[in-house]
Amino acid sequence: MNMILLGTVAIAASYLIGAIPSGYLIAKYIGGVDIRTVGSGNIGATNVGRTLGFRFFVLVFLLDAAKGFLPTFFLPRLLTSLTGESAPDLAPLLALATILGHNFPIYLKFKGGKGVATTLGAVTALAPVASLAAVFGFVIFLLISRFVSLASLAGALAFAGVYFTQHPEPFTREYRVMSALVLVMIVMLFVRHRKNLARIGAGTEPKVNLRKKRQPEGKVHIGLVLLIVAMTAGTGLALNAARRFEVVAGGKRLAEVSRLAVGHQRSERLTFCNGGKTLAFTCPRYMRLIIADVSDSPELSLKKDIKLDGRPVTVATANDRLYVLVRPHGDARHLEEAWWETFDFDGNPIGSKLRIGWDPDDIAFSPDGKLAYVLTSGSAEGETNRPLPALLTFDLTANPPRPINRVEFDRPKDDPERLILLPNQKAAISLRGSNTVARLDLADPTAPKIIDRLDSPARFVPETLAASADGSLLIGDSESNAYARQVGDRLITVDVDGGVADLLEVHGLIFATLPKGSGLAVLSGEAHTPLGQLPIRGTANLATTRPLNIAYSPERNLLAVSNRAGGSVHLITIE
Repeated sequence: MNMILLGTVAIAASYLIGAIPSGYLIAKYIGGVDIRTVGSGNIGATNVGRTLGFRFFVLVFLLDAAKGFLPTFFLPRLLTSLTGESAPDLAPLLALATILGHNFPIYLKFKGGKGVATTLGAVTALAPVASLAAVFGFVIFLLISRFVSLASLAGALAFAGVYFTQHPEPFTREYRVMSALVLVMIVMLFVRHRKNLARIGAGTEPKVNLRKKRQPEGKVHIGLVLLIVAMTAGTGLALNAARRFEVVAGGKRLAEVSRLAVGHQRSERLTFCNGGKTLAFTCPRYMRLIIADVSDSPELSLKKDIKLDGRPVTVATANDRLYVLVRPHGDARHLEEAWWETFDFDGNPIGSKLRIGWDPDDIAFSPDGKLAYVLTSGSAEGETNRPLPALLTFDLTANPPRPINRVEFDRPKDDPERLILLPNQKAAISLRGSNTVARLDLADPTAPKIIDRLDSPARFVPETLAASADGSLLIGDSESNAYARQVGDRLITVDVDGGVADLLEVHGLIFATLPKGSGLAVLSGEAHTPLGQLPIRGTANLATTRPLNIAYSPERNLLAVSNRAGGSVHLITIE
């Protein structure tokens, strides 16, 4: 399905939901009055509260807030699950649509409320911490002044203050739509409350009555029931958000114990280091390397968020340091060779960048840490003036490290994807386009050579690679509902619903990330039969995810899974 078309439909739907006149309906069918003809004539919670009592202020406020929260929170996740694509700028646009719907409802000839509660609900879905500050600001000023209009503006300013404190660079590509929404929200609230401010200055603005009024007999209970329903739903959402999934498969219990989201939308390649006490992962969309601590609990916490000068392709560890392959960004990719950067486990840079060639895809290291193998695409990505795709060998004992050999892949459509080292000084490389897996002999560091190629099964595109316990290959394809396993000199497929973006074998079990299944599959390493599936969920455990890469810490028996759809990383114990 087309995300642009569905996004447009979602924006229209959000407007129509926001336009539902909660205050008008509650006053009409519970209080028996047309709220537009009494008090200030406004359909919002304040005028309803002045007319019917404080409990109805609370009820209408919650319903108006729900109009803003529900479309903003749920629709982007629904569209992502339908299309498999993320639309990071959609949620702020939906929030704006709900606010405009409340302020200018089509059902009441575009004469609506002032948007305070709907705005709060919408921004709670986008920035919950700043929204909490807004609630505190609103309540405090309401108790002090008893002017709802003044309290609403104070809450909005508190929200903006906390939001811009949290995001010191608010107009970068990642945050600019949300930041623009915050500014528009502030302006709209002040414009919609300009008459209230004038009346406050003139001393004619009525204050809210915090005491209950006598309600029409037989109708109060409806409001109370709706309030209880809203509170129950909120409690249910909170409890669901606190859940951590687990599954028992193959005699092992897998449990998600922690997750970390840093707001960069796409997390991809990752690696444990420092004896499993540190996890490093890439966020290529915003050119970031993230270093996270893994506590004894175990729990993930952000240690360092590093801005790189280009797009990180992968991160790997050797010689007590992290190596990050980085491609130039934007137009520079046509002019500059890529490089690697090295960092210690605290994220401090070590030495200078080392240029390594055109369009790197993957890196691996010899067991003794003296050699680095770098896989490059070169001309396979469309630049015909570049070298053929190749495996480059670097001598890490030299200062600076120097290339000592290259093995080229010269078949039509050869496009390297992933590299894995195998026992007995062998290696395997997946080659998209030609749909083969090349096996290499690395026994002589100065003269590696291609041994043979394995042809992929029909309609299977080799992407990620892993080694099984007996040294044979496991190969993932994120689009096919299967992975391939090596049997002699052939590859045969094993059905797995949800695609396989990455996989590894540990404890006689195969773990496979399911980008189309929002989970982690567990299969028997010997029989290749499914044993169970661990859900990998996003925000509040309601959002689907796109699990991508997986890493394992043998020292601590931990798995880490990256989520390409929302940028989170999930930590999983194996017991």
